[in-house]
Amino acid sequence: MAENNFSNQHNLNNEEEVTITLNDIWRMIWDFKWWYVASIIICLIFVSFYIYKTPSTYVRTAKVIIDESEQTSTMRNLTTLASGVGGLRAHSQVANEMEAFKSPDLMQVVVERLGLETKYYESQILRSVEYYQNSPVELKLVDNNPHSSFSFTVSKVDTSIVVLKNFVIGPDEVSETVQCKLGEVVETPVGSITIVPTMYFENFNNDVKVAWSNSMNRAKALCTKLSVSLSGKESTVVVLSLEDKYPARSAAVLSTLIDSYNEVWISNKNRSARNTSDFINDRLFLIEKELGGVENKLKTYKQENKLSDMNAIAQKYIQESSEYSSKSFEVSNQLQIAKFIKDYLNDPANATSLIPANLGLSSGNVESQIAEYNDMLLQRDRLSKGSGANNPLIADLNTSLSTLRLNILRSIDNYISTLQLQSQKLESQEQLIMNRIAASSGQEMQLLSIQRQQLVKEQLYIFLLQKREENEIAALVNVGNTRLIQNPNGSPYPVAPNKMMLLMVALVLGCGIPFGILFILRMLDSAVHTKQDFANSIVPFLAEIPLLAKRNRFGFVSKSEKLNHENTKIVVEHAKRDMMNEAYRVFRTNLDMVINKKAGNGYAVMLTSLNPNAGKTYTIMNIAASLSLKPAKVLLVDLDLRKATLTLALQHKTKSGVEAYLSGKENDFHQCIKQVESRLDNLHILPIGTLPPNPTELLLTEKFETMMEQLKKEYDYIFVDCPPIDIVADSALITKQVDMTIFVTRAGLLDKRSIPYLNEIYRENKYTRMSIILNGVDYQDKRYGGYGYGYGYGYGYGYGYGYGYGYGNKEN
Repeated sequence: MAENNFSNQHNLNNEEEVTITLNDIWRMIWDFKWWYVASIIICLIFVSFYIYKTPSTYVRTAKVIIDESEQTSTMRNLTTLASGVGGLRAHSQVANEMEAFKSPDLMQVVVERLGLETKYYESQILRSVEYYQNSPVELKLVDNNPHSSFSFTVSKVDTSIVVLKNFVIGPDEVSETVQCKLGEVVETPVGSITIVPTMYFENFNNDVKVAWSNSMNRAKALCTKLSVSLSGKESTVVVLSLEDKYPARSAAVLSTLIDSYNEVWISNKNRSARNTSDFINDRLFLIEKELGGVENKLKTYKQENKLSDMNAIAQKYIQESSEYSSKSFEVSNQLQIAKFIKDYLNDPANATSLIPANLGLSSGNVESQIAEYNDMLLQRDRLSKGSGANNPLIADLNTSLSTLRLNILRSIDNYISTLQLQSQKLESQEQLIMNRIAASSGQEMQLLSIQRQQLVKEQLYIFLLQKREENEIAALVNVGNTRLIQNPNGSPYPVAPNKMMLLMVALVLGCGIPFGILFILRMLDSAVHTKQDFANSIVPFLAEIPLLAKRNRFGFVSKSEKLNHENTKIVVEHAKRDMMNEAYRVFRTNLDMVINKKAGNGYAVMLTSLNPNAGKTYTIMNIAASLSLKPAKVLLVDLDLRKATLTLALQHKTKSGVEAYLSGKENDFHQCIKQVESRLDNLHILPIGTLPPNPTELLLTEKFETMMEQLKKEYDYIFVDCPPIDIVADSALITKQVDMTIFVTRAGLLDKRSIPYLNEIYRENKYTRMSIILNGVDYQDKRYGGYGYGYGYGYGYGYGYGYGYGYGNKEN
């Protein structure tokens, strides 16, 4: 009945799945709480050191509006002209200007204006702190430095002398030391330099590291920290953000960047005005020279012919021809300007230059085409600097420029043809009047011709002067295409390092690292450690035996200590109630309930294992000792005929033993039985004697069966020590002569994957009344729960611990 209850209760437990419960997780946390504390402290130390070593970074932001009214119309016309299809994105021009803001060439101008090529650092404990506008010394280069970068350290000797050392030029170190006076030019490995004291020289206590790099390298570094974005999808407001250690420096860089961008924009716009001014100045020089020649000719003619007043004679004809002269002048002027523009366009040297504009052409179509061409050319040049020649928009612009240039040439040709027709008609009208004047007086006609030339040259001269002034005024009123709507500003708090976030990360890592390690170790560990690991086993479970071993200073038991054979001894003593004695009392109680032994009948129990070092010798010695204290008459039989482990452990090595009786050397095995210890009167041992050459054959003899039957009559309990089942076949022969087989498993040694093999042996009933005990359970090993041990004071003899497989249902 007890056996059936034992099996039924075990089958119920078998249905439970082995999982990690919340209690297991809590034990993994609480039992290793000091590991977590240590891990958190270490992570906090690392984070604190990172915060100490990493300088704070601030962000400054500025906002500008891009005025794209002219550009948008130009680009829309360009798209229509090139492909006849609109739909160019409204913000494509703004996107190109955003790229221009990130240009290293533009940032190089900013670096040179602000003098950012040189940086100064003060060496402190485990870190370097950069100076900005508060360095005690300043570097001045006497000549242009050929190196791309260099650095050195400045040490103070006294108030007027410093020492320069630790020179580094590019990747190379120069072991040279230079001593110099402040403010004097000194020759160094990096060239001729001067170290000048600043207003903060009194604070010069620690060494200062001076690091210089050319403006382009600094510009590229600043561009990586610059962020350019749109404030909204439908907006032309560009947001410029720059990260830097010093807010004042980032604000200065942004302000200078915007100013430099506007200057470049205005400079590009003024290129057309400059070309127009150069053309007008050249024309003024020629016309001024021609006008002077006509005036001298008029003066000489009057002197030679002694003419003082010809107005009365030619008043009528002059008045009549004035209208035609004025028209002829306009046509002639327009014709000259048109021919100049045509020659200018046909000249290959001017293929990429701006076309002179605002020359006074009366053809509005030509003037508008020239203005559109110049704007488009400027736009193409600016895009080339900002994004490179592979931009598809640049290719479209080049195509449109060529088309527009051809259209201008056609318009000029048509305009010249029209002017020539007008000029011919005016000349014919003038010829009629000249014939009338010639008929009245040849002198008057010649004088009138000279005066008319003078009038034409004078009016053309005045016209060009007026146009030059208009062009200069137009150049002066050109402004940038950006308007600042937010000066560089930002939060007074740094954006990096985020101290609160880093501290939170330190806390999370401090808790997560030990938990992760423990969790992984537990998941990867496939060894059996507690009876819970046998939850899926169908083999009856008898008891757990605590580990008997010395712990190191960290509270752990080494593997060598666990397998130390010096621990193989009898630890069970009378009236002793330590953890080990109570464990074997529980084992004894459970064993009695399972076998349900009747008075007067002996009971043979075989102890074996799956693999060596399971501790079966230690277990069999102590369970036998525990039963002998009942009192009961107990015999230990060593049938490990290959190693004699039990015999050696109890120090009963003799020549006469089981081997002698089974092989026929002894007729009576009683002569071989010895008492184990004087304090254990009821405990005896039947040693092996001499190790036989044929152990398996001895176990097949009838003497072995006869011996076991006789021993059951003489002793209450017979415990047989057998070798592991996976090594030899002895255990399979011995189990036929015993009443019960106990498999001793070792915590930390038996693989959980071996449990199905035990289940298979149990199902096949290969061993008589098979059951399991778990030996070497480390109840203080917190990696596996640290359950503690429930035996001992105030708890009786442990009924219930392992008792759930017998008569009770709850553990006490």
